[in-house]
Amino acid sequence: MLSIPEIATQIIDKTHTNVNENNSRTIFLVGSKSGGKTTLLYTFLEKNDPPRETLVVEYSFGRKSNQKQGIDKTLCHIWEYGGKLETLTNVLQATPVRGKFFYCIMVDLCKIKNIWETLETCTQAMNDVYSTAESSPELIIICGKYDLFKNFDSEIKKTVCTSIRSVALLKRAHLLFYSSKEPPLLRRARDLLFNVAFGGGVPIREKNTNYTKPLFIPKDSDTWESIGVAPSTIEQVKSRYMTRIAPSTVTSVPSSADGAQLLAHPEPSVDALLALKYSELNNMESLDIHSDYLSSLNK
Repeated sequence: MLSIPEIATQIIDKTHTNVNENNSRTIFLVGSKSGGKTTLLYTFLEKNDPPRETLVVEYSFGRKSNQKQGIDKTLCHIWEYGGKLETLTNVLQATPVRGKFFYCIMVDLCKIKNIWETLETCTQAMNDVYSTAESSPELIIICGKYDLFKNFDSEIKKTVCTSIRSVALLKRAHLLFYSSKEPPLLRRARDLLFNVAFGGGVPIREKNTNYTKPLFIPKDSDTWESIGVAPSTIEQVKSRYMTRIAPSTVTSVPSSADGAQLLAHPEPSVDALLALKYSELNNMESLDIHSDYLSSLNK
C-alpha cells in the first residue's frame, strides 16, 4: 500500500512540469506535537477554521500572482507532519519537493525536557535524507509558546536559548521565537513564512540575541562569542543541555509487524481518520487538492 506522500507524488508528477525556485517552493513543517504548527500554518494561509489535529501528513498550498517578474504565479507546497518523529525519515524520503525547499522545525519551548530530542531527531532525519542530495533544504527553527516560556526561571531560559542558538549555528539554521498569543510575534512568524513562500527568503533586517526577549537570528549571523560559550560540537552542546535539563523518560512499545503501525498511530481515532484519508487520496473525485489547482500547474 502506497503512503500518503507517495500517492500525492504520483498525482503531482502527472501535472507538474517546468518548475523552478522562482515559481515553486516547498515547505516541510515538523516538530513537537501540539507545538503550534497547525495554528501558524492556518494564520499564514489565512484560514478561519479552528485548527484541527494533524492527520500524520497534511498537504496545503498557497498561490500568489507575481506579474512584476513576468511569472503568472508562485506556488508554495506545504507539508505538515504530525506523526511520530521516529518515522520521519521514511516520510521525508517519500515527500515530493518542488523548487526551493525550506525545512521548518517547530519546537515547543514549554516542553523543555523534549526540546533536545525534537531538535536531534528532526535534524538527523534531514541529514539522512538530504546529505547526498545535490542541494539541501534551508533550515528554519521556530520555537513556539514564547508567551509561556518568557515566565520561566532565568537560568532555565538561558540554558534553553544558549543550546538552541548553538544548534542553529552548527546547522546553519534561521532561528525564530514565536507565540500565537502575542500579535507582534505572530505577525513576524507569518511574515517569515510569506517571504519564504513567495519572496526572497528569510528577512534579515531584524535580529535579537538577548535571551530575555524573543530571539530572532538569521542563519550565519550568530557567533560563539555572542552565544557566550566556547566553540563546540553538537555532542558537546547536547551534553551541556542534558546535564542541566534531564530528558523525559520514554516508554518502550512492543515491536512487531503491527507494532510499527501502532508506534506511529497509537490512537484508534487517528487510525480511523488515517484510513479515511487514504480512501480520499485514492478517489480522485474526493481529493482535498482541487482539480482546478492540479490543472493549473501545467499553465
